[in-house]
Amino acid sequence: MSKQLYQEIEKKQAQEDFFIEINTDACWWASLSSEHILELAFLLSQNALPVWEKYDFFGKIENQLHSVRLLPARALKGIGDILIRKRESADDKHLNNFFTSFVTPVIQFRDGDLNLPYEVKSAFLSVFDILKGMLSVRNPFLAVRCFSSSITRSMDAIVISNLLTNKEISMLTQKYLLLTVKGLP
Repeated sequence: MSKQLYQEIEKKQAQEDFFIEINTDACWWASLSSEHILELAFLLSQNALPVWEKYDFFGKIENQLHSVRLLPARALKGIGDILIRKRESADDKHLNNFFTSFVTPVIQFRDGDLNLPYEVKSAFLSVFDILKGMLSVRNPFLAVRCFSSSITRSMDAIVISNLLTNKEISMLTQKYLLLTVKGLP
């Protein structure tokens, strides 16, 4: 992050109620670069993951989800490794394997065969959307749409489950909001 961006963040933090104000515009992240929108989707999915992990799966559902219970966490770790190395296309096979593992539960969600609360499905699907976007690098519009969907799903899961306050969400997203401000690199 540039020195100018740090200075801008410090100025904004000094303003009263900065953290509460910044997330009021729906889809403000749409103007971010694909790299930054992917980072934001990843960050928010990580924060939404406890909704999936802490859900009390019981009986039949536990048996259905046993093989995919840890899938979102493993996928996010793989995505994080790719983001750290800045190598998107080099790990297509790895991403494809994760994506394929998500397909059956996603179909079960959509068909109604696997009935879970909205926020639990949203946390799971936020990771799926990141994978779908990363595998859509040849179609930048689709990739950004997938990352944006991931952000929306993560935010829904976080807000509905009261995992984070508005101020905490704002603190997580402030860097990306400031990147949308004109005149900043």
